[in-house]
Amino acid sequence: MSDVRQMQMVLIPALLCDDTLYRDVISALGDTVEATVMLATQPDMRTNVAEILEKAPPQFVLVGSSFGGTVAIDIALAAPERVIALWLNDCDPGSSSADTTLGLAGMLETSADAAVNYLAGVVVRSTDTTSADTFRTMAARVGGMTGGAQARALAGRADAWDRLATLRMPVLVLWGSDDAIMPLSIGERLASTLPNVRYEVIADCGHLPVLEQPNAVTAIVREWLAPIIQH
Repeated sequence: MSDVRQMQMVLIPALLCDDTLYRDVISALGDTVEATVMLATQPDMRTNVAEILEKAPPQFVLVGSSFGGTVAIDIALAAPERVIALWLNDCDPGSSSADTTLGLAGMLETSADAAVNYLAGVVVRSTDTTSADTFRTMAARVGGMTGGAQARALAGRADAWDRLATLRMPVLVLWGSDDAIMPLSIGERLASTLPNVRYEVIADCGHLPVLEQPNAVTAIVREWLAPIIQH
């Protein structure tokens, strides 16, 4: 059996989020993983993929939430031999509506406060004011210009649906039951497209399960990771 301390995990945050997004889950996983959070900050998706692969360990468990999940999918497609397992949260493998996403980019670059306040109202459930405040704090650190670059990367990426069946590594797909941005139908389609997938819906949760329901998420992740670590 491999030493559990040697399991490398690379986690990519959602748009406008930083390492705080994964703080509680990383803490709860403890010695199970050696976690590294890497932000994708470039306005071109291929550049983001190349930069993260350059910094990442030779092999690793890859995690991505929302925008970060989209980046993670492209990384897994670019270097499947390096990705031991893939964990995706509330993300869309499809191409974004360029007009809408570029509009968000422009708003973040010119009116960041208004854009962040709008997003804080939809990325988590309206009753979860604590998570909304945490999102705002992360967004202030990341900044509107970086958020705009992330949105531009989304606007320019290619649709990946027809390539997902080539991903043979174990995949965990987690989805918030009340996600107001990514409907459950996308998670269900992912579960039916990926060949080696576990799909779980997190109750009482919006778009960011790792932030909103870290205990429920960690319980599922521990169970999913156990055979991967022991392999």
